[in-house]
Amino acid sequence: MSKIMQRRLADNITSDHLSCPICRDTLKDPKLLPCDHSICCECLTQLIESTRRFNKFTCPVDRREIKASSYTVSAEEWANSFPTDDLAQLLLQAISDDGNTQIKPKNGIPCSEHPQNICDFFCFGCYQIICSECAVENHRSTDCDCKNFKKCRDLAREKLRDAYDEIENLIRYGQDIVTSETDKDQLLMHSRQQIRNTVYKLKTIVQDFEKMINRKCLDILSKVDSVTNVEQLQKRTEGIVKSLKRFRDEIELSKSLTSTKDMLTVLSKIPESLQKNTDLLYSLRVSDNPIELKLELNEKFLNLCDTLVDQPIGTVHVVPADTLDFEDTETTVCSKRIKYSSDVLPIRAFELEQFLAIQVEPSGLENKITARFTGLILQGHSIIAIDNANLKVQRFRDTVENQFIDEVSIAGVYDITNIHENDDVLLTAPGKQSRLIRLSTYKSLSIITEKVTENAYFNISRLPDNVYAVICHSSPSGASKKRVNFDWSRGVTSHIDIIEIDGNVLKHFSEAFLCEPTEFGDPFIMPLKSICCLPNGTIVVSIQTKTNSFISCVNQNGLVKWTYDLNDTPEGVCFYDGKIFVFLRESKVVRVLSVDGDLKPVSTLRLPNYFGDGNSLFVGRNLLSVIDKTELIRIYKLQC
Repeated sequence: MSKIMQRRLADNITSDHLSCPICRDTLKDPKLLPCDHSICCECLTQLIESTRRFNKFTCPVDRREIKASSYTVSAEEWANSFPTDDLAQLLLQAISDDGNTQIKPKNGIPCSEHPQNICDFFCFGCYQIICSECAVENHRSTDCDCKNFKKCRDLAREKLRDAYDEIENLIRYGQDIVTSETDKDQLLMHSRQQIRNTVYKLKTIVQDFEKMINRKCLDILSKVDSVTNVEQLQKRTEGIVKSLKRFRDEIELSKSLTSTKDMLTVLSKIPESLQKNTDLLYSLRVSDNPIELKLELNEKFLNLCDTLVDQPIGTVHVVPADTLDFEDTETTVCSKRIKYSSDVLPIRAFELEQFLAIQVEPSGLENKITARFTGLILQGHSIIAIDNANLKVQRFRDTVENQFIDEVSIAGVYDITNIHENDDVLLTAPGKQSRLIRLSTYKSLSIITEKVTENAYFNISRLPDNVYAVICHSSPSGASKKRVNFDWSRGVTSHIDIIEIDGNVLKHFSEAFLCEPTEFGDPFIMPLKSICCLPNGTIVVSIQTKTNSFISCVNQNGLVKWTYDLNDTPEGVCFYDGKIFVFLRESKVVRVLSVDGDLKPVSTLRLPNYFGDGNSLFVGRNLLSVIDKTELIRIYKLQC
């Protein structure tokens, strides 16, 4: 056999049987997969590393799935565990022993058109890396400019410099667009907030007007009830007649008396008694004409109401503006109202980057129940969430989206908090039988203790010294014992309990203590919404009554330290790193308040693509999570 034929045979064997399916180069340290295909050990290690989180990879030739025996084995160890392809090694050795045949270098770039060739040309017209055969056969047009690698260094550097300058110009143009539009967007957002504030004030005026009308209607009804009717007249007349009958019987009895003195005594009382009863009877006399009540409404008032019904409340105008006013913030500290300006607005909010999301699809047979998350904590390198709809505590990995670990079923479970310096967690379960549950997270989720509580505990937050603050919603009718997500009625009351880890109640704060009663009675149903605790032992709670929404801070001695009106409806609250985080329902942002020194806003966070109510909020380890009683938990990277 001639040397030319030997070379061709060696090339064919190398390209057909001794090339790696990943790098397309000659096999180096070939590893044999269970499906009898060979891959370079280095390429196999990189393939395993790229799909390591799934603990499996697929053969690049026949797509067969190969699984690892354990999560703990590294990619390099797993790749080296596959047997060496001895046949391929022998063929490579035989070819390399032939002095006229050379193995292609590992670091060369194989040509996509001619796999047996290594690319050594670059076409500056097509911007393609090619081999010498491609340069002769496929790149002969006037637009092509093929140069050998050794001769294209300077030209390549010049082309890269031109591309860099072009990209820089595009970046500057894009930044100019954003900068020019930012001020316009800030002004527009602030204008929207001002309109919202005006509408809220209008709602307050309408509510005050409604109260005034109710009072005047009650006055009219009291006057109507004071007019004498037949039933009242009959009762009074019967009383006078009954008195006259007794006096008549007394006179009849005196006629039979034998003592003159006794008869004269009775006779002396007659004129006064007759006159008294006569006056009473004549005072009851009414007109012979029938009595009719008539209400004449104020015509000016009716005309005004008719006019206002058809009139628009207001008109939104788009007008140019040159200045940007900042919002006014009001705070009550130690019973004193403080008003100041703040430049921390939703329009200046930092937009957080979504880190991952937890959404468990319902599985199993028919009658699937969608998840309803109500609580969340971070524990080690995992996320523990409460699925209230399916009555489960579920654990997920904190870096991989929807990466489920394990779960435990607990009837009525609602909220969760960490236990200080402990792997255990504390759960509230306000179901048919309200309980406080201590749960172990070591290895698997398991119940340690259960304590039946007299009150139905919902939101819970940890205080110093191993005590906890809990929000309790209760109803005299026992509505809270039926199901966690029952419909609230006007009989429901809310309060805060300070409890020990075993459920013993240390202190009790009623809703009337935190929410001033209104002229209509107690505060609106379920005013206490979310709760968090500060390191100094004070408790911050978001409150919504019928007329006001605010957050309030109370110490454990029963004193309200401050209340804060955010000109919005506060929902979930959380404390982290010296700051209070509050989700605002209307603005769909998280306001950050500093409690170091003075209470003041320091930043506002916007959550992209979030449209929920933010009923609960969790902040920890530079992550922010929104839990709003739906099947999805969004977790964002914290940047403030």
